[in-house]
Amino acid sequence: MAIKPRRIKANTTTDYLGSWQVMNESGADIAKGKLVQVSGVNSSGAFLLVKLLDVGAASAALVDAPKFVAGMSIPNGGNGSVRENYIVTGVDTSAAAAVGSPVYASLNAAAGGWQVAAPGSGTPTKVGIVLKKDAAAGVVLLAPQARVGAA
Repeated sequence: MAIKPRRIKANTTTDYLGSWQVMNESGADIAKGKLVQVSGVNSSGAFLLVKLLDVGAASAALVDAPKFVAGMSIPNGGNGSVRENYIVTGVDTSAAAAVGSPVYASLNAAAGGWQVAAPGSGTPTKVGIVLKKDAAAGVVLLAPQARVGAA
């Protein structure tokens, strides 16, 4: 099935298919476009709880937890939406081997980050693919729940 433009738009904050309402329990604000992981459910059961994805300090229980991309800025303790898929435009993807190369959760930057180059240490967590290779106008599809490439 092809991705239809009305279902996923670049840098969008509009709710489309694949959006989830969540509550931020990370201890810090979550910026739009950051990777998050599910960490539970709030006391009423109305919202999934999320925190910034930190693959460098991932607990064994949360390694395979569902992962999403923040579709908007979500204040600490506040509610917002996360997306299963997210297109990021205007980024440097020149380190990618080619279009279709994997994008990885960052081991070297702050929690919730991603990078085009494979991490130098640890186990890389693939979270998307490069759609356009360019030093300034690159495009990435973040799809952290998808199984991207070989393990």
